[in-house]
Amino acid sequence: MPDGKVLSQKGLMAMGYDSSSASCQDFYHKFFKIDSPYNHQQQIWEKLLKGNFPLLLKAPTGSGKTEAVLAPFLSQFLNNDFTIAPRLIYVLPMRVLANSIADRISNYARNISPNISVKIHHGDIPSAPFFIDDVVVTTLDQFLYGFARVSKQVGHHIDMPAGAIASSLIVFDEAHLYRDEFTFSIMRALLEILHASQVPFVVMTATMPLSLEESLLERIELPLDQKLTMPIPNTSQLSIKLNDLPLYEDSRVNIDEDLLSKISQKKTLIVVNQVKRAKKVYTELQSRLSLSNDQIVLLHSRFKKEDREKHEKTAISLIPHKAQGQMIVPDGAGIVISTQVLEAGIDFSAELLLSELAPADSLIQRAGRCARYDGQNGEMVIFPLADEDRSYLPYDKNNLKRTLQWLVEHPNFDIKNFQQACLFVNQTLDYKANDFEAADTLIDLYECVLYADSEPENIQLRKSKPVTLIAVDVPEGNEEKIRKEIEQRLAASPQILKDNAINIDISLAWGLFRDPDIDIRWEIKWTYDEKEKRHRLSLDDLLKHRPTKDAEDSRIGPFRMYVLNGRNYDKNKGIEPDVTAII
Repeated sequence: MPDGKVLSQKGLMAMGYDSSSASCQDFYHKFFKIDSPYNHQQQIWEKLLKGNFPLLLKAPTGSGKTEAVLAPFLSQFLNNDFTIAPRLIYVLPMRVLANSIADRISNYARNISPNISVKIHHGDIPSAPFFIDDVVVTTLDQFLYGFARVSKQVGHHIDMPAGAIASSLIVFDEAHLYRDEFTFSIMRALLEILHASQVPFVVMTATMPLSLEESLLERIELPLDQKLTMPIPNTSQLSIKLNDLPLYEDSRVNIDEDLLSKISQKKTLIVVNQVKRAKKVYTELQSRLSLSNDQIVLLHSRFKKEDREKHEKTAISLIPHKAQGQMIVPDGAGIVISTQVLEAGIDFSAELLLSELAPADSLIQRAGRCARYDGQNGEMVIFPLADEDRSYLPYDKNNLKRTLQWLVEHPNFDIKNFQQACLFVNQTLDYKANDFEAADTLIDLYECVLYADSEPENIQLRKSKPVTLIAVDVPEGNEEKIRKEIEQRLAASPQILKDNAINIDISLAWGLFRDPDIDIRWEIKWTYDEKEKRHRLSLDDLLKHRPTKDAEDSRIGPFRMYVLNGRNYDKNKGIEPDVTAII
């Protein structure tokens, strides 16, 4: 480790900290400003420093799981003694989570030394492509691609990311969010390789059902004392009410006057399962309560990057939250309407939570955003889903049915009680890995690691295939002139491609492309100019490639990029109109 990474013994003694006889409680007090770490935090401290790997930690939301693994890792810098590992790679399922966690880790690391490097690596912020910093916060897809040497930045025969991973402590946080069968099978294959390679790792979750846990660790021998389920005392109260009517049905938002009055008086979070319905609820409440854009905000995955970041900041500003240990309670009305993107990662505490029916683990995550802090009281209203075509998406219909039945049969259910929450999840959900997918993925991963002469092409993290839309203001006039103007604009400012990007699934992209009210005219392509030795951006007119009668229409393809006319984008609502959006 380079000089200057750690505090001097003299400096530590001046702070009242003797690293030679360091204890968990002393460290938390001096560097994390936490006087009494939880039992699971103390246990993780001891097990990591003793080399007890792998570990599975199940603990409630807000219980300090991040601090539990971060404290023993950072304590190594005090004596320059890296018995756990010289670096930490913190893996999360979503970019928004990575950004938030990186900020927390950076704040803690600075308390020990300003020279401890904390970097983010994902599609928006690729600042650590080789995973060689002290702490790297990344997403599962970037971690997988680095491990399998897919990155073009690395080049053939150079296994820098894989080498960095082999000498790191790997933390997989929010592991319950890898619930779809395909992604979960990849997660399972990855853990089996890490375990076989003796790379230390920790899996952390709040709401992983027992079926998923057993499937994940089926081929990994994990002693019982390395499976930690840690409830913590909770003094907050959250009452649950089952509503009679769906939140949205027959093109109507069902919020009566009594509930509307509550919403107007309380800091309210509303979680809706589908983007289209979330927009309807947003428009309805904004109109009925005459709210400005700084009093109500909509969050979903179909915003441009710059707008999404603004909305996330607005959401936090509207709902009570903690900043630097202090409680911040905003004045006035505050309503946040969101899809599943808010189930994890945003640390705030609403007073009133309205939620459409969702699987047990999702409901618990949503409940974690209401009455979040000790001593608070909150109210949660759960709405059934309308009996309409595909209203249950993106969830499994049977999981929803079992969840609703369980709630009806347990009217006194305390969702803030961790033991009861675990029972709720275990008795209603049966997520499992696909054994065939897991085995097949395992082979693919091994091939990527063992054979360095060719770039792997068969690694895909998610079963769904993404398409990127770039929202650009399209002027009126001659088609050819417009095309050239947009080409020049994008080529002159590549940042537009990042800031204005909207990532959607290919099925939705096809629906939008076929919608006569949506203008998606050009595909963005790059061609290599041999003469100038550089790539050139160009727009390919999609309307020139109409398929023949019997030919397959391939104009919209996965992993491609297209121009979306700016008139079809609203900074407060996203893509408009959105009549084709199912989920």
